[in-house]
Amino acid sequence: MEKTRAKISILSELLSFPTIREKDWTANFMGKHDVLKGDLISLNSAPDSKWYVSWVHEIKTKNGFKNYLLESIEDGSMCWWTNIGINVYSRKKVSERPTWRWSDKQFTLYDRWLKVCKRNDAYIVLPKVPIFNKDNSVTLDVRIRFGWSEFQNPENFLNWKKLTMKEMSAYYLSSVEKHNSIEKNK
Repeated sequence: MEKTRAKISILSELLSFPTIREKDWTANFMGKHDVLKGDLISLNSAPDSKWYVSWVHEIKTKNGFKNYLLESIEDGSMCWWTNIGINVYSRKKVSERPTWRWSDKQFTLYDRWLKVCKRNDAYIVLPKVPIFNKDNSVTLDVRIRFGWSEFQNPENFLNWKKLTMKEMSAYYLSSVEKHNSIEKNK
């Protein structure tokens, strides 16, 4: 599963601004801070490798040492690491960036969703970032430009891999219709 665009997104943010004195990072020196499953981490006191920035998938203790199963953002490969230094990236910032976990195919669906809305002259009713669910479904939603209204119209589609532009267009147009009807009746 390709994740090139997610990697680019992560590295763009991390490397665009200097990380002065652990800005947005927490060092886990000598086990001072907990590392959790799902954390985005960087390695220190470790050999150079493609696991320089990784996702934590699993943590086990063996012979008194923590072992970490890491997924490299470089190519998604997995490797167990132990006896290393770990810096944990801000969990709040990670939670605000769901696209960092997306595959390139998920980015392609998002591109198609944006294209559908553009073809339908989206101006007031705008697309929101899709939510990819663990069961392969996807939730599409809309928002109103400038926050003029709290209108939303989330809809779940059973399989994002089979979602067509025609289905997305029908959903978008029905959302616009629903919004216009609400505004007309105010």
